[in-house]
Amino acid sequence: MHAFLYDLKGQATVINGLMILLLVAFLFRRYQKKRVSNWMIGFIILLFLVSATEYLPKYLAKGLEDKYLPFKLAVNSRDTGKVLVHVLGSGYSLDDRLPANQQIGLPALGRLAEGIRIHRAIKNSVIICSGNSSLGLETQAEVTKRAAIILGINANEIETLNNPSTTQEEARELGKVFDKKIKLIIVTDAMHMPRAIALFKMEGFIPTAAPTNFKVHEGPLQRGLKWWPSFSNIGLMNYVLHEYLGTFKAYVFS
Repeated sequence: MHAFLYDLKGQATVINGLMILLLVAFLFRRYQKKRVSNWMIGFIILLFLVSATEYLPKYLAKGLEDKYLPFKLAVNSRDTGKVLVHVLGSGYSLDDRLPANQQIGLPALGRLAEGIRIHRAIKNSVIICSGNSSLGLETQAEVTKRAAIILGINANEIETLNNPSTTQEEARELGKVFDKKIKLIIVTDAMHMPRAIALFKMEGFIPTAAPTNFKVHEGPLQRGLKWWPSFSNIGLMNYVLHEYLGTFKAYVFS
């Protein structure tokens, strides 16, 4: 069941869901259930419009992102004890043509940049990079460490956790290596932050949030046809579904 939910989370996209519903609608029509089929097709169109226009995806995403404010250096830079700045993993590729900062994906690079910003402002802080390799090659943690070194961080100020493959495993692995009473700052996507904070609290940490990679941006220049369908809105809805399913899985199988 655990493996099934993990696979489901990876495949839970709006397009996949619509395709399944279309298949069901076709089967109803095939077996002379035309009225049910017509109702389903109408529902599919409505679901597509709701997911592809800005209103619902942005509302749900903003609800997740607004739970934690960006990290304030002026408030948190006075710590004198050891501080862990845990940059959560977010995907990478081992492409020998590219330097390490280009081997990690854009979300991972955004997280690392925020982690470095915090690390440089807080004395006695250590950057924690985490993430495994499913192929037994150089781990995501090691590639992220190399990227941090390229961006000017000393190697002795970086620790790696090479075994975790999920956020829950990152929290558990960190608890095996470090005292849970140490000051801990979690760096991850703003939309992912509520789930990450909950998982680290479940492991006994008292984490501070440092959200980055905000998907919803507001300002005087944010204009456009909000009612017009776009694949970017569907992508945002996919991210929201990923977080909701991840939260469900974490609480059910923790």
